[in-house]
Amino acid sequence: MQTIDRPFRFTLDFCVVWALLAVPAFLLTRRMDIGPWYSDCAFLIVVPLFATFALYGPGLLMRQFVRSGSRGWFVARVFLSVVLVAILLFGGLLVSGFYTESRSRILAFVFMAAATVYLNWRLKR
Repeated sequence: MQTIDRPFRFTLDFCVVWALLAVPAFLLTRRMDIGPWYSDCAFLIVVPLFATFALYGPGLLMRQFVRSGSRGWFVARVFLSVVLVAILLFGGLLVSGFYTESRSRILAFVFMAAATVYLNWRLKR
């Protein structure tokens, strides 16, 4: 099994980045009234975790692409092609004004489902 095919695991470096983001989140939100104490705790866990995935995740993904060699670059090309086609579709919907109709939501859902099936099919083949 190559590096790119392994599932995501919480590693020490990921947890360190999360902790480094949790401290400023605590300092910035301790005067906010979010709700009961468990809402404060959930906020302090979920927001830095989401920020860690958003900020550190692309770096981890690129590291896996590089370590996996040709298989990793193949996965990167297929992923990038699906994302670019999705951007073109949504950009076309936005420019044409078709996004305001209810049919566009169905079209976008069908397209994203087809892109996911295509990505899964290409990676297993």
